Order: sequence, then C-alpha cells, then structure tokens
Amino acid sequence: MKTKNNSTWEKRFVEIIDQRQRELPPTWASTPSVAAARSERGRAVFESGRSREMANAVVSLLSQARDKAVMCSFLLADKGVEDAILDAAKRGVRVYVLLASEARLGREEGEGEFDKRVLDQHKAMLARLGGHALFRSAPHFHAKVVVVDPETRPAGLLLTANLTTEALERNEELAVTLTASEVIEVTDYLKWAMWEAAEHELIDPKDRFKATRPIGKVPHPDPGGAIVATTVKVNAIHDEALRLIDRARSRIVVSSFGWDEDHAVVKRLCARARDGLDVTVLARIRPSSMPTLLALAEAGATVLGFRWLHAKAIWIDSGQSLVMSANLQHDGLDHGFELGLRFADARSREVLEQLESWCAAAPWRLEPRPRLGDLLGAVKLWKQGQLVDAEIVTSVDVDLGAVTAESAAAIETRRPQLPAEKGLPSTLAHELRCGWLVVAPTLAAKAKEKLRRTEEKDQPAIGYQPAVFREPSGRLVVAVRSADELEQARAVMAEVAAATIVVTEGVN
Repeated sequence: MKTKNNSTWEKRFVEIIDQRQRELPPTWASTPSVAAARSERGRAVFESGRSREMANAVVSLLSQARDKAVMCSFLLADKGVEDAILDAAKRGVRVYVLLASEARLGREEGEGEFDKRVLDQHKAMLARLGGHALFRSAPHFHAKVVVVDPETRPAGLLLTANLTTEALERNEELAVTLTASEVIEVTDYLKWAMWEAAEHELIDPKDRFKATRPIGKVPHPDPGGAIVATTVKVNAIHDEALRLIDRARSRIVVSSFGWDEDHAVVKRLCARARDGLDVTVLARIRPSSMPTLLALAEAGATVLGFRWLHAKAIWIDSGQSLVMSANLQHDGLDHGFELGLRFADARSREVLEQLESWCAAAPWRLEPRPRLGDLLGAVKLWKQGQLVDAEIVTSVDVDLGAVTAESAAAIETRRPQLPAEKGLPSTLAHELRCGWLVVAPTLAAKAKEKLRRTEEKDQPAIGYQPAVFREPSGRLVVAVRSADELEQARAVMAEVAAATIVVTEGVN
C-alpha cells in the first residue's frame, strides 16, 4: 500500500491487487490468428469466398450440362446460380431441384444463416424458375450437391454449402469435385429422394407446391460405395464418422456447424481426446452449441471458433476424409436426407490443407477453465446460458472514492470494498490500481461545547483545551484546529472518555 499526503487532514492511498489467479467462466479467447494466403480454388476442392470460385464451379457445371442437371440444397438464393439454371433449361436441359419444404425455411440453422431477405430471394427464385425446372421438396431434405449428365458425361460437386450467396461467399464452406463413378452413385440417391421421398412439387410457377406421393418404382441405393447417406433406410454417415474417429492413430480434425452433446459421434470424439489424441474442432460460435463444445474442450480437444463457419468434415491422420451435409447432431446423422463423400486420395490432402488454413486464421479459442491472467484482449464469456462480450486488460485504475477516518489523529482506513459483479472480478484486468482518499472526521453541525466544571461556586465554567463537544448523536468528541493540538487532544480524550478526535473550523 502506498500513501500520498495531500494536506494535514487527508491522505491518498494506492493498493495494487493482483487478479491473475482469479477463475473465469468458460471463455472464448481471441487468438493471434494468421490469415493464410490461399486461393479459393483448389485442384479438386473449393473454398467459399468473395472470389466466388465455389459458386463459379457450380455455374460451370450447369453451363456444360447437355441432357440433365440434378441439384439439392436446403435453400436456393443466388442470382448467378439461378441464371445458370435458367440458361440450362432454355438450352433444353432437364433440370431437377430438391429443396427443403417451405414450412421449414427460416427455422433450420437460424442465428443469421437465413434472414428474411434470403428467404424472400428464395421465394422469388421459385416464381422465376418454376416451369423451367422441376422442384420437389420435403422437410428433411438437407443434402447439398450438383450433378450434370450422369448417364452420358458425369460431373458433379458435393458441397457443405447451401446454394445461397451468403453461404457461397461469406461462410467457411467446402465443395469437393466428384469422380464419374461418385456422380453415378450420388445420382441414384437423388433419384430415390426425388421420386420416393419428396412430399411436394412445383411445376407451374403460378401454383403453390402441391402434395405428391412416392411412385414406388425407384429402389433405394445399396450402401457401401464412396457416397454415404442418411435416409429413412440407412445411417451410413453416422457409421462412417464413427469408423474414422476409431481408426485415427494420433490426430483428428473435425468441422461442424451443429453439435449434440449426447450423440454417439460426439461422445466418441470426447473419448479419443481423453485418450490423448490431438483432436482439433472447428465450430461456429453459437449458444446452442456451447454444452457440446465445452465437453470437447474439457476432454482435451482444441476448440476453435468462427463467426460464420458452416463446413462439415472429418479428417484423420491415415489420410481419410469425410465431407458431408450432415451436422454432428441427431438431425443429420440419424434423421433426414443427407449426403457425404468418403475418400482417401489427393482430395483428402486438399481438405486437410483447407482445414489447417482455417485453423491458422481462427479468431477464437475456447478455454473451459481459464484464469484471468491467462487471457488478454477481447473475450466472450459464457455466463448463465449467454455469451457476453468483454475485454481483458493488463492494468486498470480504480477510484474507490473518499472515506472518512475514525480519528483525526490517524488518517488511515482499510481499502474500501471493490464494486461487486456477480461471479466475476469487478474489473477484467490482470491488476487493479486501487486509489482512495482518506479524510479526517469533522465536527458535526449543531454540536455543543462541553465545559470543565470548577470546584468554586463563583467561578464560571471554562472550556477544555482543545475543546470538547457533544454532537447531536450524543457522541463526545475532542475538536482540534491544527495538528499541533493532537498530542494535547489525546490527553483530553482520555480525561473525558471522548469517542474520537475531530477537526473543527479554521483547520490548516
């Protein structure tokens, strides 16, 4: 504690409080990220971004179509893609589009993923393209894929992104080029979903979606190829995710938008992290994902946070990858219509390179049990089910105001209590420089002087030196005008049993 005398009757105190060992709630800590210089266009794997390489790959596919184009997306709202669909239809290409049902739009993947403007654009797209393409929908359609000419010149892309401008330009997303055999496989799933799983269709743009029934003629594809799916008949994405996690020897990198803590795949990831494997998790920062991401971090995984990440992928150190539309949730791994691709060729290396690029640029890292001294800069605190933005600094000055001393003979007091903030240090700083002013007590207004009694009757009463007063509260005090009177005041205080020494007018 340091003191600084401002005058005889006041002193300023400064005390340094070290808060570095104080515990914080689970916290997203800002990281010194390094944005890697990387092209959105790989050899066979595309990243979303402002250059629109992924969007252009979709447009290029549609522009090369001669006979047929089949696509599936939860939502479709991108003018470039829409123009390419319309151009293909005008060339005589049969275009089939699978979408989520209108009743589900706006509810799935909220928190900024689909705002009203995007939904309005999606509806305008239906009005524009209805009659040029056949649209079929179901609430469980969530796969993201584009294929063209599967019977003649197979080509295609499997994406994690919906075909919206935001997903193709803003989000962290992946798209993988399909081989000819993979296009044929995925087309079988799309054909089954189109004719056997769709619940509504739109043919005439003047009409609304109308109910439809399964035709009962298209068989469900046999699982076991490079394409894995979630349907009412199979949970191959679920099984492949578990297989990859179990086969990892030392390292797993996994990315997902949605997470369910109680799902078997997430539990297996936690178990492998506890076993000592290097598990890196990429996730969008969302309150609904926090229980799962905390469980992973507490198990030992490195959990990196992003604002717009939406890619779903798993890579393991044997060189195998799984890129998919399914989140690591029950809806996706156990229910719905989802498609994924498992592969272990050069494309898998590209996937790893992209995931590592995102890791290097990740703006946040989840710390499950941080101490205040471990962090510096911007943070997001997980408090009572909410993420609270804050900032941690090295040092901060805290003015604790003025405090009145007990006696003018001792201008000192204990440090006043810091302002309280429930569950947190009052100020998020490694150290607090607390300052407060201590002032001498002064004589209360309307206090009455107490005179010394004399033994002789004719002698008038005289005052004490220094004077003694009875304050309105009943307290007896000795009043001084200067520091020179303090020694005598102590003697008078003992003589009359006064409560304390105060300062009266004319002090210096």
